[in-house]
Amino acid sequence: MKQKFFFSLVFLFPFISFAQEAKFRLLPYINGMTSIRNGLIEAGPELNWQKPEKGKTFMLRPSIRLPLTDEAQNLLQIDRFTSEWRAIMAVQFTRDNTQESGHISRHSFGGQIEYGYTGFKYYPLGNSESQQKTGKTSYDLELKYVGFFSAGSSGATQLSPQFRLRYAHDWTAAGETGVVNPANNNGVVTVSDMIIDPPGVASLFSPAFSLQIYPGKGSFSYSPAVYYDFTGKSDSDNPFGNLNRLRLESWVFFYPLLSDNSNVKIGVTPFLGIRIKGDDHFNKVEYGGMVTIKFGTTFLQFL
Repeated sequence: MKQKFFFSLVFLFPFISFAQEAKFRLLPYINGMTSIRNGLIEAGPELNWQKPEKGKTFMLRPSIRLPLTDEAQNLLQIDRFTSEWRAIMAVQFTRDNTQESGHISRHSFGGQIEYGYTGFKYYPLGNSESQQKTGKTSYDLELKYVGFFSAGSSGATQLSPQFRLRYAHDWTAAGETGVVNPANNNGVVTVSDMIIDPPGVASLFSPAFSLQIYPGKGSFSYSPAVYYDFTGKSDSDNPFGNLNRLRLESWVFFYPLLSDNSNVKIGVTPFLGIRIKGDDHFNKVEYGGMVTIKFGTTFLQFL
């Protein structure tokens, strides 16, 4: 057990810096929450209301997400030059029907709304003198259900069906293009990578379903998952009528610290993507594999 613990920490150590999360109590029913991921910091209060005798829990979490000015020092600067921000409102209600003995049954319903602004720069003529600036607003909506069922006995199988609906209207910058610069005094010609096209957006509607399965013993759980993505035409709020893709995954998760902390898990899966309708830059059938490392999640959390 000690060897497995040691080698697991050695493997996970390089990834710890990418998932900095903290939660602390401010008032009896209010926690403070901060999270730093991929150069973005998210912070805000979290309201928790619980009635254990009735099996009811309610959570409300407003927060704001901003980019770090200096990632190395986790430095955040907010002023009139801030080029990106996102306001988030998350809500969750959980009903636990579990009694003192017998089957375990729990249902959780959640929702999240995001609204934000992003500033973009691009150079339509391929030189710095032609710089253009524009700001765009993005918005997302997500609804989620998570269930948990078990016989409640030692070593019993645990099942967690999870369903998600997501709508996203997120503006993104165009890709960089190689631009040939005029020859210098020595006749040397260089190439610079510049964004010459304005930002674009295509609305997405994505239902997804997964079934987390833990056999009751061991350090592994399993999760088949199905995604179906509807992508709309450029610059449209409508996600339907353009491109449809089906994606199938079959995850296997390993919990290296199961007996001490089950909130760390390593997952691997093959995947198969099929274009059902429309056309894009990918093949009609795409396949491959993915690996993930998750921190700070509940035991069978997936979607």
